[in-house]
Formats: sequence, C-alpha cells, structure tokens
Amino acid sequence: MPPTTARRIARRASPAAAIRESAILAAALGLCLLLGSCYETSEGLRYLSILSKSTSVDRALADPKTAPELRLLLERARAARSFALEKLGLKETRNYTSVVRLDSDRLATVVQACAELSFTRYLWDYPFVGKMPYRGYFDPKDAEKEAALLRKRGLDVIARPVDAFSTLGWLADPLFSFMSSYDEADIADLVIHEMTHATIFLKGNRPGAEQFNEELATFVGRTGSLLYLASAYGADSSAVAAAREDREDAAAFAAYLAGTAKELEAVYSSGLGDEAKRRGKAEIIAARAELYKKEYSSLFKGDRYKGFEMERINNAYLDLYRLYEGESGLYRDYYEKACGSDMKTFIGKVGRIVRGGKATGDPKDGMRRELAGPEGSGR
Repeated sequence: MPPTTARRIARRASPAAAIRESAILAAALGLCLLLGSCYETSEGLRYLSILSKSTSVDRALADPKTAPELRLLLERARAARSFALEKLGLKETRNYTSVVRLDSDRLATVVQACAELSFTRYLWDYPFVGKMPYRGYFDPKDAEKEAALLRKRGLDVIARPVDAFSTLGWLADPLFSFMSSYDEADIADLVIHEMTHATIFLKGNRPGAEQFNEELATFVGRTGSLLYLASAYGADSSAVAAAREDREDAAAFAAYLAGTAKELEAVYSSGLGDEAKRRGKAEIIAARAELYKKEYSSLFKGDRYKGFEMERINNAYLDLYRLYEGESGLYRDYYEKACGSDMKTFIGKVGRIVRGGKATGDPKDGMRRELAGPEGSGR
C-alpha cells in the first residue's frame, strides 16, 4: 500500500511540510484482500478496521458533543471540498465526507528508498496500479523493520509519517481527528491534493507515472488552496499572504535540496570508485549543511525550516523532494500559458492528455508539445 505529501513532517518541525504528505493506497484494499500477498492482506485489514470507525461529517457536525476544534476542521474541509468540486473541476467521490477519531499523530508510516550512490529510486510492485516508490504501514514498528531490511541491502532509506491515503475513489477516504491542529491552508491543500489523485491518475506501467502523479497533485493542491483562500477571504487578505509566504519558503527549501542533489549527481556520475564517491557525498552534505545554517535568513522568510538538520539527509530524502517537486515550473507554465490560469481548464486538458496518450507515453511530453506549439503561448 503505497502512499503521498502525506503527513505532515513539518508539523513535527520537519520541513517535509514542503511536500504534501499523503499517500496513494496501492489499490482498493478490500480487493487486495482477495490476493495472496501477506502485506496487502494485513495492511488492508488494518485500514478497513480504521474505516469502520468513521462517522459522516454531517452527523459529527450535528452532534453537540463534537469538540470545537474538530468541528472547525470538518467545516473547513467541507468548504474546501465543495470549492474543489464546483470551482476546480475535481471529481465527485465520497472522499472527505466522513471522519475517524484516531488517537495518533499520523495515519501511517511510509518507507521510501534510493540507491546509495545514485538517485535510482527503489520501487514496489502493487496490484492494479503497478510500481510505486513507497510502502506504507499502519504500525510504525513494521515500517522500521522494512526500512532496516532495505538498509541492510545498502540502500538509503527514510521512514516518514503520512496523514492521508488516497484509494483513488475505490473507498471513501476520511478525515482524521488529528488534523484538527492543521491550519486552513493546509487542510485545503490536503483535501485538494488527494482529490486530484482521485480525478487524474497515471498507472505505474507508464513512464514517469509516480513522478507525474505526485507533481500534479502537489501543484493542484498548492495552487487550488490559494484559490480557495482568495475566494473565501479575498486575494489581498492576510490569509492568502501568509499561505503564499509559506509556499515561497517551501519552494526555497526544495530548491536548496535540488542544488544539493545536483552537486551529488556530479560525483555519482564521475569515474571515481565507490569509496571516493562516498567521501565526496559526505563532504558535499556536510558543506551544504554548514552553508544552510549560515545563509538561512537570506533564504527563508519564516522559521519553519530553521531547525532542520541538513547534515542528516540522504539520497532517499532528496529523492522524496524530487518526486513531489521535480518539474513544478512545467505545471505552472501549462496552467498559465495553455489554460489561461483557469484550474477547471487545466484539470480538463491534463485529464484528456492522460486518457488520450499512448499506453507508453509520458503526459508531460504532451504538455511540453502544446506549450511549444501555436496553441500554447510558449513560443
């Protein structure tokens, strides 16, 4: 059961807040129970057990015993969901029409891995959706066991908390009570991000599928949540200004990691031996960590990323950002130049590219072709 900017690492003072920590559930886990895999069976039963505790949002709001902070979460999520359906053109599903009271700070823990001396991504194979770059566990101890096995194989590994799964419309994905601590911008981002997965999803047998799915949902979640806040409070409101500043810092953090990855790639692609590459890797990470501390105030506007321990990053952590942030500029250009900055148009056109492309085609190539042609004003 793979995941997505699940989450939220940042809420634990870790900058993976720059990413939407959610997760794509590898398939309807109810169907997975019919398969022979112990993983799908055990995790599927656990998720179905969690879903069995759900209450409809309408019933929870009608209950006078519902805590004020949970009530606020439900009202905000319902408003963001309605906006996404009516104004953004996302697909109507049963997602986020229910809530689960969960005594935890996360829904699950997700494992991701990458080669030690390259950015070759480790992939798991799942029924229905194909290969995905993550595996999720509802028990953190199980995630740590998986991570330990991968480390023994010489891989760089991370285990990260996630706050939501997308079952791509197969099941009714709920809200969770721990989300009550999230601010309105983050709630809208989460809801819109996950609704995007249920609207447009490229199966893992297509080239670059995992990259496309997460990049698309990240872009739509961030842009859509700003549109939602502007609709609710005004484009010049303090709510929009604060969210925009937060996203600018997230972009700056991702750019710093991208710069680190670029330096590492030069070492990995060199003719050096493995030991020399390891030394070069350690030197680059140490130097980038020192530079990060020295130049923090010039890189960021807020304090969200201030305590981040840059010296502890590895290839898996860097690849997490490459997965979600890879080509954000392409989506922005296509949204503005080919779609007139209209999200409904964007969702419709990208959806048609995905559905109409060849079985082996990368949707991003279709976006690039349109931007380069007479219909996109990219010339």
